[in-house]
Amino acid sequence: METQPVPRTSPVPFLRRLPTLLSLLALLALALTGALLTAPAAGAAEIRGEDTVVVAADEVVDDDLYVTGGDVVVDGTVRGDLLVAGGTVTINGTVEGDLMAAAQTVVIEGTVGDDARVASQVLLLGEGARVTDDLVTAGYSIETRPGAEIGGDVLLGAYQAQLAGTVEGDVTAGAAALALAGAIGGDVQADVGSADEVGAAWAPTTGVAVPRVDPGLTLTDGARLDGDLSYRSGTEATIAPGAEIAGQVDYEQVVVEDEAVAPAGPLALLIDGLRLFVTLFLVGLLALWLMPRATRGAAGVLRARPWLSLGWGALAVAGTAVALFAVLVVAVLLAIALGWLTLGGLAAAVVTTGVVLDLVLVLVLVLAVALLAPVVVSFTAGGLLLRDRDPARFGKRVLALALGLLIYVLLRAVPFLGAVVALLVALFGVGALVVWAWDAARRGRARRRADRDDHPGAPGAAAAGDPRHTGTWAGTAGSVGRGPAGPGHGAPAGPPRWGPPSEQPAQGRPGPGLSPQDHPQGPRSPQGPRAQGSSPAPPEGSSHPTRPPWSGEDPGRRLPPEPPR
Repeated sequence: METQPVPRTSPVPFLRRLPTLLSLLALLALALTGALLTAPAAGAAEIRGEDTVVVAADEVVDDDLYVTGGDVVVDGTVRGDLLVAGGTVTINGTVEGDLMAAAQTVVIEGTVGDDARVASQVLLLGEGARVTDDLVTAGYSIETRPGAEIGGDVLLGAYQAQLAGTVEGDVTAGAAALALAGAIGGDVQADVGSADEVGAAWAPTTGVAVPRVDPGLTLTDGARLDGDLSYRSGTEATIAPGAEIAGQVDYEQVVVEDEAVAPAGPLALLIDGLRLFVTLFLVGLLALWLMPRATRGAAGVLRARPWLSLGWGALAVAGTAVALFAVLVVAVLLAIALGWLTLGGLAAAVVTTGVVLDLVLVLVLVLAVALLAPVVVSFTAGGLLLRDRDPARFGKRVLALALGLLIYVLLRAVPFLGAVVALLVALFGVGALVVWAWDAARRGRARRRADRDDHPGAPGAAAAGDPRHTGTWAGTAGSVGRGPAGPGHGAPAGPPRWGPPSEQPAQGRPGPGLSPQDHPQGPRSPQGPRAQGSSPAPPEGSSHPTRPPWSGEDPGRRLPPEPPR
């Protein structure tokens, strides 16, 4: 088939009929992410990460190889598995184990000794490509050229796929446009679009020529099927006279419901993307203005602990779903019990409360997943791209948010990959918010405890032995007027010294010119006035427990009360 530019129109409605396949593809992307996450813990593996990573033709990697980079080229031999994430991945050499790749473009011209699992916009298997076992792939365009060999089964989900090579096993496909032009040793099961319901999706710009495949199912003169052909579509397949099908042909027609006329093509993509960008940008501005600590704190958590955020995001979403069900079940059971007790009015109130609580949980989950999570992840990504992880100026924060949201909206526009990106962004963002909220609550509790310790006058601090909270207005000479860490704190002090004012302590002494005998209480005992049980309590609301509010004396000096007249 000729290679020519692909028109750009709206996504295809047939995707609604592929929930199982989409689930498998999402699991594939998550498996690739998890494999790259656990790579350093594998032990027997070599890790490389640069802008350009090249395995030379005479180089042999004896272990598994984990690679991240912009351009990755494997001309040599990898004795184990190859896990790669990058912009462009080219396999010209040999990978003796599995190939797991997530990239914009993946080109295989060499040999993969086991399975190949690829998530990319464009996947090309050249004339010399050889995949010994299964091929599982998702993306925009999947192409196997004549001479390419796949020793196992093929499971693909894409906008378009053209299989011109040899497949020894079965083919299971979900695509808007599928063309079979090679030999297939097993059965073919396909769910495809049709010309009246499918328009061309947004075509990625790569360095690889992307073929144009007509909507629906097409079998060319070079197609050879040793098994059965089973497909679902709005229109029958176009089967060339020279195509050979050894088994039966089973066609199930799908009736497409009429939908409201909406803009199509690039205009529809532009409007949807602009609407999403404006919505998230406004939400992000409000978040940076009204709750900057939460937004910046969650972004910091995401930068420092991304995988913890991912795990807590999955737990939060799953926990919310469980909580919704639990609240509903508890409300129903309580309503039944109250009804049995002839408390019908209270039962109705319980049910109403349960329904309202469920609605609140759903609203919080939707806002967090659809709005706050993309804002947090986009703000974090924009700061990393600007090389300023935590911008100090508000204008630069807005710029980081806009840049991150632009990338997010562009990725969301890619078929299949956009759904995976949305899922990962939701989990990462929700998890970062949960971790930040937990840390903030824990820090708040620690601050309150520290404040109580640093300020003995606060409620609950009397246990430290502060005489201001022991029911007396005067403490011992060694402890009164000092902080909690001062001498004599928490223990009775020795007998007070009486003498000239210049020789007396600065705190806990009687007024100038008074001797111990002139003191209205008499000489104090070592245990202080509390031991004598004769000291009155300080007046309520006084600013200092031992000094009247009208006195102008130094707070460290105590004045005894006037003797009775």
